[in-house]
Amino acid sequence: MANTNMPGVANSVASPATLNKLKDTRSHTLQDKGTVEFTPTADGDTLLLCRLPVRATLDSIRIATDDLASTSCTVNLGFYKTDSSITIIDEDAIATAIDVGGGATAFTEYRYEVQDINTISERVWELAGLSTEPDYGEVYLALTVAAVTGAQAGTVSFYCEYTQ
Repeated sequence: MANTNMPGVANSVASPATLNKLKDTRSHTLQDKGTVEFTPTADGDTLLLCRLPVRATLDSIRIATDDLASTSCTVNLGFYKTDSSITIIDEDAIATAIDVGGGATAFTEYRYEVQDINTISERVWELAGLSTEPDYGEVYLALTVAAVTGAQAGTVSFYCEYTQ
C-alpha cells in the first residue's frame, strides 16, 4: 500500500524535521460578514465588502443576493487598494460575471471560481496578481458591477473566512 504525505506531515516526519509555514498549519481563522441594501445603477459601481490584510490567506468567500435587476446584472469579485481613491488592483481576481440579475441567489462559494485549487496557501496580495508584497497593509474585497440593465435595489450578504 502506497502512502503520500501532505507537506505539513512530510515536514514533521522528515529527518531532520522541517518547520511548517504558520499560514498552512495551526493558524487562526477570522471572519467578516455583513448585509446591506445595494442598487447597482451603473457599470463600474462598487460594493466594498470588507478589508483584508494583504498577508492573509483567503479561505472562503460566499455571497447571497436578492434579484438586483429587472433585466440583467453581473458583478465581478476582486480587490481594491484602501487608498482615498479606492484604486482597482484586480476587480475580477476571485470571480467573474456573477449573475445577480436573474433572480435571488442563495449563499454561493466563489473562492475558487477564478483561482485554481493550488492557490489555497497564497496570500491575498498574490491572489490579487501582485508580483511582490505591497507596502500597504490591507485591501478591500469588493463587488464591481460589470454590466447592468434595469437595476433595482436588493439585499446583498457576504461571509468571508481568512487566515492570518
